[in-house]
Amino acid sequence: MDKWLSHPTALKIISVIVGLLLWAVVHIDPDTSPQTVTSNVDTKTIEASVIKAEGLDTDKYVLTAMEPTVVRLDVQGRLSNLLKASSDADYVVSVDLKDAKPGIQELPLVASLPKGITLVEMSPRTVTVQIEEILTKPFELKVVATGKPATGYVVGASTIVAPTTDIQVTLPKDDMSRVGVVETEISIDGADKTAVNKKAKIVVYDTDGIEMTNAVISPETAHVEVKVTPPFKSLPLQVRYTGTLPEGLSLVSVKPAIDQVTVYGEQKRLDELQVYDGVVLDLSKVKQTGSVQVKTEVIDGIKSIDPAEVTLEVVVAPIITRTFAALPITLEGVPSGMSAVFRTPAGGKFDLTVSGAGSVLNALQPDALAVIANVEGLNPGIHSVTLQIDVPAYVQTVLGSGQTLTVSIEIIEDAATGTGEDDAEEVGGTPTEEPPTPTPTSSPDTGEESNNGSGNASSGPTMNP
Repeated sequence: MDKWLSHPTALKIISVIVGLLLWAVVHIDPDTSPQTVTSNVDTKTIEASVIKAEGLDTDKYVLTAMEPTVVRLDVQGRLSNLLKASSDADYVVSVDLKDAKPGIQELPLVASLPKGITLVEMSPRTVTVQIEEILTKPFELKVVATGKPATGYVVGASTIVAPTTDIQVTLPKDDMSRVGVVETEISIDGADKTAVNKKAKIVVYDTDGIEMTNAVISPETAHVEVKVTPPFKSLPLQVRYTGTLPEGLSLVSVKPAIDQVTVYGEQKRLDELQVYDGVVLDLSKVKQTGSVQVKTEVIDGIKSIDPAEVTLEVVVAPIITRTFAALPITLEGVPSGMSAVFRTPAGGKFDLTVSGAGSVLNALQPDALAVIANVEGLNPGIHSVTLQIDVPAYVQTVLGSGQTLTVSIEIIEDAATGTGEDDAEEVGGTPTEEPPTPTPTSSPDTGEESNNGSGNASSGPTMNP
């Protein structure tokens, strides 16, 4: 034995064995079994992995709340795999909302991990979500002008050029009931002409005036315009006439397509105007019933008129005449303390012939005609007084052969009353005797009503449409 131990080869073998024993003592973990050695498997913790909502039918529902929004993940895998999946975005946690219904509900979470990595723990494993039904409703768009126009100018009407329909607003059902107004703003600060914004942002406000940022708006912008003009005023439209109708025709009616116009000018001049009479119909150009386009003429102190042209519906018909016999003459302006006595015509009656369209004259009543003698300022004595004849629109007076519009009236002091001639009639006011109903006669050639072939028409029609 001693000889074997002293052999050099034996010593080398013994040294190797001792060295291996020493290495094992240093590297083997005393807390593990003799077969367990150091492993390359490791663990990792993701503190806040964001939860993603998937599968929700966004045409019908909206996710309004989710608690929590992040989870804690403990994962395990080979060190090489953990190093490859170094970003938290590689660890996906989701909740499936495909079958979710409106209301508050608790749903399970699902973790999708990179290849080679397994889930050790997820906290929490469920999430609470609130789902609401969404609605889409149309709303009228309101245009708000901000700022002040240039000096001497005023803000007129606003116009929405596009869209031509109401704005569609999509919101959760509960929020829809809080919508107050849908509006867009346009600046007119310092403007001296129409302000235009082709891409004005549309905003939804609740009933408290707070913007509802969760509203989905379609379209998101609008093309709007706001008129900036000189001062303006809307006035009733009155048609004036020039020229005369062709022979044998008379007006039945003239009806403008609109009854008001807007005039622009200095405020002082606008305050003076009560009616706009700048539409003038030239009767000489009217040949038959129909529509006539007439320009609106600029009158004194007015810069422009809107619209620039007015359509008139003109109706004409063949002219006829009709006589109203013994119309009472109305006295006006009799001096105080005096009386007026008709010398001629006796009785203060006047036969009046008028012309016009058949439909107009057939409907004409005697009380629509007025024959007036104004004696204001006349001294005692006999005077020739010119009569004033008032007739309705589209009716003209016709004087018979030798007929005049003058009467003879004597002004008498009351103390001298009764001293006149026997055939004079004393008149202190309007005669009260009712005139007889006129009986029109027909022309043998035309069948039109006439005054037995009498007289020519007086100048131009007297019209107040």
